[in-house]
Amino acid sequence: MSQLPASAPEKSGDAFAHINAVVSPTIDDLKMMVFLEASGLAGYYEIAESAPNDEIRQLLQANGREELAHAHRCSKVIKILSGEDFDPPKDEDNRYVAPSGRTVDRELLDFLVMAETGGNMLYQTWADNIGNEAAAELLRQNGKEEIQHGDRARRAAELLSKTN
Repeated sequence: MSQLPASAPEKSGDAFAHINAVVSPTIDDLKMMVFLEASGLAGYYEIAESAPNDEIRQLLQANGREELAHAHRCSKVIKILSGEDFDPPKDEDNRYVAPSGRTVDRELLDFLVMAETGGNMLYQTWADNIGNEAAAELLRQNGKEEIQHGDRARRAAELLSKTN
């Protein structure tokens, strides 16, 4: 079972704050990102449960599935750089998976658009600074998908406004 580094913050918000300040990730930063990205599956699925229709639900669930794919790519980056196998954790082994109590609303979807856009910028910066082209390509792919996540959240917001 993969373990978070001892220095990893207890709460996901603190972990995101740390990660968002990183310009050149260490292996420990990448491990933390594996846990954060893996938590995105449960997070998006929780929000999707409150969606007023199937189309919005499907957009949010697609983002969740891709967040887990990002965790797998970050695991591959760790393998490339260190030789260590570091699989994404199961939900029950991931302290960053916790019910938020949030439901789909315009404010949340607008926040997700902003956060996913920031995710792209973060991954592109990491790719530029990682010092390994194979690892950089994996990080760039995650960044491209973050843009798609923002587009899906924007589309969900448009659909939500039509249901109100």
